[in-house]
Amino acid sequence: MSYWRKHLKPLLDDEIGTIRRHASTRVALGFPNRYSVGMASLGYQVIYRMFNEEEGFSCERAFLPDDLELFRKTGETLPMLESGNPVGQADMIALSVSFELDLTNIIRFLECAGINPWREERDESDPIIIVGGPLTSSNPYPVAPFADIICIGDGELIVPIIAEAWREASSRAEFLADLEGRPGIYLPDRMKHEPMWATAPKEKLPAYSQIVTPHSELSNMYLVEAQRGCPRPCTFCLARTMYGPNRNNEADDLLACIPDWVKKVGLVGAALSDFKHTKYVGRTLTERGVKLGVSSIRADTVDEELAQILRDGGLRSFTVASDAPSQRLRDWMKKGISEADLLRTAHLSKKLGFSSLKVYMMIGLPPENDDDITELIAFSKELAGITKVAMGISPFVPKRHTPHHADPFVGVEAIEKRFKRIQKELRRDLELRNVSAKWAWVEQVIARGDSSIGKAAYLVKDNESYSAWIKALEEIGWKDEYAHNIVTFEQQPGQVIKPSVPMLYA
Repeated sequence: MSYWRKHLKPLLDDEIGTIRRHASTRVALGFPNRYSVGMASLGYQVIYRMFNEEEGFSCERAFLPDDLELFRKTGETLPMLESGNPVGQADMIALSVSFELDLTNIIRFLECAGINPWREERDESDPIIIVGGPLTSSNPYPVAPFADIICIGDGELIVPIIAEAWREASSRAEFLADLEGRPGIYLPDRMKHEPMWATAPKEKLPAYSQIVTPHSELSNMYLVEAQRGCPRPCTFCLARTMYGPNRNNEADDLLACIPDWVKKVGLVGAALSDFKHTKYVGRTLTERGVKLGVSSIRADTVDEELAQILRDGGLRSFTVASDAPSQRLRDWMKKGISEADLLRTAHLSKKLGFSSLKVYMMIGLPPENDDDITELIAFSKELAGITKVAMGISPFVPKRHTPHHADPFVGVEAIEKRFKRIQKELRRDLELRNVSAKWAWVEQVIARGDSSIGKAAYLVKDNESYSAWIKALEEIGWKDEYAHNIVTFEQQPGQVIKPSVPMLYA
């Protein structure tokens, strides 16, 4: 039995909204991760629908196998989900990449499809390789060795540009030449620098799901985008800079996107408690018997009415972001959240019967010290004295297009030491989960790296580990240009003191 029939067709059979279309130009829309992760991506689903709406185009999906080694043993090439046909038969392979750590998965995906991952070693007989998504909008350079076309910004603008250029071109060279200089299109072999983002006007929004499946990480949930961008000035976040300007959709437009058969809706937005229609949309849906899902809610703007609507919509836990271990650091990052806001949210969570309060936390900010961790521990115990608390702790990862672009990564050893202290002092008071400091270090390398980082990714793709990354980076001669920058609390985010001689590694 083929891999497609055994592993993919059962997933296909359980979907609602699958598009089956035949056309002269075939696009394989890949997500270089598992099916369950890819189908939870709203952007991925939007691009799938858009390519299928283009004249002369059909689009099928493809995902990296859950068990890559088992798949390789079959000797098959990666199939497209809808038909089971090989991905390599498509005219274009478009990859949507959400995470820095999926850089190696791009290479694995192409190899599984029988495609040479190196752009310079492919020819006109190979499919055009397009890469887009949050990763390339943040930093396109690490994928440059592999992609013919890199998309930067909103797909609502970019997909029609690519489709029109393809229809009008008589050759691959003419197609690429026509794309050069277009909004959001970066051609690594023709352009030295990334272009400006393509920003979709509000008229092309909202984004909404095409497919609902029980096998997504957001099981049976229909997603609709309430807002794109963010009005808040948090200095560490890409939502304002990468997805700006802030565009709020109208309540009736959101509701019109949601089919009557949908039983569970996820509202997508960076600051949903700031969105003026959240209560109306949420109440309207819950009165229809629809369950609600939301991303985190800002503790400074949530009130009892909104919390009750979410509770009526079946939300079991209440999620907020603190994002820094102390008040002085929240203020430094312009988070706009106070201890009083978080305490009030904890009381609301308890009063309305939520099972727990989930708190997102970052540690490892450059001005951070032991006193900040002491404050985090004491305040976390105070929250846990009000309601059950589950805290997810992530190391701070500086990103391009934010004021923290040149901040140093605090270091794996320092972050692990703080993790251990927090675990020791809070393990009896609340549930704790933390993201690996070692993989956060790799993430920040990719997030700020150039095209050489793609070469390092190729070296580690078959045996990826933290130590393998260090060895590969040494092999390509990588130097951390930010490692010895100095950031103090007295400086505003974005102000760094740079040493005259760059040092190797953090």
